[in-house]
Amino acid sequence: MSSEPAPLSLDRVADCVAFEIVGIDLAGPLFLKSGEKVWIALFTCANFRAIHLELVNSLTAGSFLLCLQRFIARRGRPCTIYSDNGMNFRCASNDLSKLDWDKITRETMTNKIFWKFIPPSVSWWGGWCERLVRLVKELLRRTH
Repeated sequence: MSSEPAPLSLDRVADCVAFEIVGIDLAGPLFLKSGEKVWIALFTCANFRAIHLELVNSLTAGSFLLCLQRFIARRGRPCTIYSDNGMNFRCASNDLSKLDWDKITRETMTNKIFWKFIPPSVSWWGGWCERLVRLVKELLRRTH
């Protein structure tokens, strides 16, 4: 007997255009030759697995919102965004705790973007995004 795989969430199998439903994760910090720290915001399409990378200069809410605005200008406004819970970020690093998730949530609500946070106790829900973060990090290491 073989077990059947678990069904995908409705967002992952919805009939939609690319980047309408996205997952966001931050990778880094990366150190530039100047010694400056930057992070990569990885946006991945839930349906087509396409990725879009943006550099984030700092982990302030303002810097992240500028990154989100650049993404929207290039790819269009997503309907739904999945991301790690802010608590996960705070546990991972003191730098990541600087993100003001309340401000980010307010900004996206005015643009009619529904933001879904992945609960800390079920981190595998974001596996479809985390795997691509690992892949991008591996590729960056190879080119360095």
